[in-house]
Amino acid sequence: MTRLLLLVFLLLLPTAASASARPSFNPKVGAQLDLDRVFQDSSGKQAPLSDILDGRPALLIFGYDKCPNLCGVTQQAVASDLNKTGLDPSTYNALFVSIDPSETAGDAASARSAVAQSASPAGFSAWHFLTSADGAGADLASEAGITFDRRDRIAQYVHPIAIIALTPQGRIAQVLPALSFEPRDLRLALVEASVGRLGSIADHVFLLCAGFDTSKGQYTSAIHALVKTAGMATLLVLGASLFILTRGRRV
Repeated sequence: MTRLLLLVFLLLLPTAASASARPSFNPKVGAQLDLDRVFQDSSGKQAPLSDILDGRPALLIFGYDKCPNLCGVTQQAVASDLNKTGLDPSTYNALFVSIDPSETAGDAASARSAVAQSASPAGFSAWHFLTSADGAGADLASEAGITFDRRDRIAQYVHPIAIIALTPQGRIAQVLPALSFEPRDLRLALVEASVGRLGSIADHVFLLCAGFDTSKGQYTSAIHALVKTAGMATLLVLGASLFILTRGRRV
């Protein structure tokens, strides 16, 4: 229920903000992100995104470390659900990229420490909080189809938030809406992004026979969806037939 209420708040947030410069959210599955962009992690170390990925798939979240709204809630939810995926944290990354060029390694360290409340000790090692003084975070978000609006009066950003599954090569494999995902969705998104490197045989069979329901933001069995659609079509045909027969008798 808490996640549902927060999701409703997330959807209403852009509406509550002024309409002068609305953020946009148009991520493209298959889009390639620039892995040469350099970021600073919470320890102050700088490295290109390619080195940070280090040949592993990632869950990527854009936001800012001092966000008083949904960034922290989303981080906690992802960290908690990653504990339940059954995947080895050493095989994937969880990246939080700040869109605020004024944020520092200290801000990233504070945000990373907060995630430790929900992440397991092993899972915590997968998290990287990245900042950039040259605006690389905002540029990378724009590449991913996400823009934001800075509200100077309240010193906050209005921005969409979602979880992007990224391949080791920096390609967007899937996009999960914030707070509507389940542990299984995070697992399957990472398995899909890994291009066959992660997951069980059952995971890969499911992905072959499943589809991503964009209306729900979740993976759904294609067979189940097909049966449901066929059932609805059958009911419509039967209803139309009964209507025709009943009308014919009246005539």
